[in-house]
Amino acid sequence: MVPIHSRLLVPILCLLAALGIFSTSLYLPSMPAIGKALNASMSSVQLTLAVFFLGSSLGNLFLGPLADRIGRLLVAKWGLTLFIVTSFWCAESESILSLQIARFIQGMAASTGPLIARAVGRDLYEGHRLTQYTATIMMVISVSPAIAPTIGGFIVSHLGWEMNFYFLMLFGFFTTLMVWIWLPETNNYRKESTQTFSIFKNYILLFKDPSFGLLCFVLSVQFASLFCYITLSPYLFMSFFGWSALEFGYMGIIGALGNMAGFAFARRLAHRIHFRQGILMGSLICFLLSLVFVGACLFIPIKAYLLVLYIVCFFCISSLAVVNATAAAMNLYPTMAGAASAMVGALQIGAGAVGSGLASLLPVSPSAVGLTLGILSFLSFTAGIFIKR
Repeated sequence: MVPIHSRLLVPILCLLAALGIFSTSLYLPSMPAIGKALNASMSSVQLTLAVFFLGSSLGNLFLGPLADRIGRLLVAKWGLTLFIVTSFWCAESESILSLQIARFIQGMAASTGPLIARAVGRDLYEGHRLTQYTATIMMVISVSPAIAPTIGGFIVSHLGWEMNFYFLMLFGFFTTLMVWIWLPETNNYRKESTQTFSIFKNYILLFKDPSFGLLCFVLSVQFASLFCYITLSPYLFMSFFGWSALEFGYMGIIGALGNMAGFAFARRLAHRIHFRQGILMGSLICFLLSLVFVGACLFIPIKAYLLVLYIVCFFCISSLAVVNATAAAMNLYPTMAGAASAMVGALQIGAGAVGSGLASLLPVSPSAVGLTLGILSFLSFTAGIFIKR
């Protein structure tokens, strides 16, 4: 077994952590081409995205306790192998139904990546070192939504939509190879056999813990904020402000850089502040920032650059709450890190769906975005107050 201080360990875990978001972002530019090639409606093509998230959520809940029982390494190996197979299935699909089924199973397989990355991190680190590790992983994840659509757009323009899934297959193969050769088993608490009752018992224990519940609530609110903005952003910048598609694409890169800066800042602060302080600080500053922005919307005409400045600052600062809440939740249960990781991942996905649904109810205006993000930040701050020190 490779020693856990191997220099390749963190890069491997970063690849695993980025698997889910990369699998989503890469194929987004392919959606119109898929509709034409498979003679499918846009709603049917969009369903391939929804079923991917559903599969990912269910995969988290099933594979997390399994990783506690049989080990991280075995779950990672077989999950990644299934990801390779389903990526090939997606590329070879000749009907939209076949693609939808393949994407659902691919979502389950892709959930292995971030799930194992969080669990292994908890096996190896605790306290401020776990916060630093979490911030590093999230810095890498934040890059994926910026670069993956660019790569996907180039591939679909020159090689066809199928090649995006072949690219995912190669990405999965490379990650699997790294895992099989260099990733060590880090779970020292695993048992020899699985018991269905024990799997559900772990989730019951997590649900009964008020601190874990509050930390998950903070994370859910933060991810609802993110997906609420993501869902509204094309209409805000392209319809409300009249930006071109190219200009809007640049906004994704700017946002990713802001997130990276936030996660880097959270990493530097990890050894200086407690989890709870990071959550309260990040949530409160975001709330006050939103109040100022909404106030500005009432008295002056808001230009696009002011909205960009607000959004970049908001999600840069909110990274402080996200990193600390994730690390704190994972820090609570070293013997059930897989189940805790699964719960965190599943709730993030569910909160993203709620945030997207919330966005559909809002008017397309900067003030509506600022008010909504401000309210969600206040909820995050309120939950943080009740988290035990």
